[in-house]
Amino acid sequence: MKYCSIIFLPLFLFLTGCSTLKPESFAGDTTVLDPVKFFGGHTHSSGVLEAHRGKPSVRITTKTAGTFANGILHIEQDLYPERGKQNHRNFNLKLIDANHVEGTGSDISGTAHGKLYGNYFTWNFRLKIAEKGLVQYVNMTQYMYLMPGGKTLIIRSIIRKFGIIVKQITEQFYKEN
Repeated sequence: MKYCSIIFLPLFLFLTGCSTLKPESFAGDTTVLDPVKFFGGHTHSSGVLEAHRGKPSVRITTKTAGTFANGILHIEQDLYPERGKQNHRNFNLKLIDANHVEGTGSDISGTAHGKLYGNYFTWNFRLKIAEKGLVQYVNMTQYMYLMPGGKTLIIRSIIRKFGIIVKQITEQFYKEN
């Protein structure tokens, strides 16, 4: 019995140490992400699109401009993939309360729903990727973390189809003065 506890205690500690944080876990952070403050004005980003197993496939950059009026943050974004065609899209974000955000966009089907706590913001939505064909939509989840100093935002995007991860994007957004 003594040997059982020696084997299972490290396993238990390992498994409980791998539990995920809930959005509310970020509520006490001293760096606070305010989407209106960060995305209002100009930002730019650089990142990489990865195949489902993490292999880099395309580098990307973006330029965004955001304005806030009538309780809506309107963001215009130009996406520049290393290969392929430039893409323009827009988003409208509305803060429902201190911790909940809803959004719409030119390539979002329906309404995106998000949670905002401390330096952390996450949201989910259906992303339109094609006008016709077998696969027109994918599901996207984005995880955003504002770094200390408030000028850098790291975004991790997970793209799924039928529950399977098909692409991932890692990018850093920089707030311009």
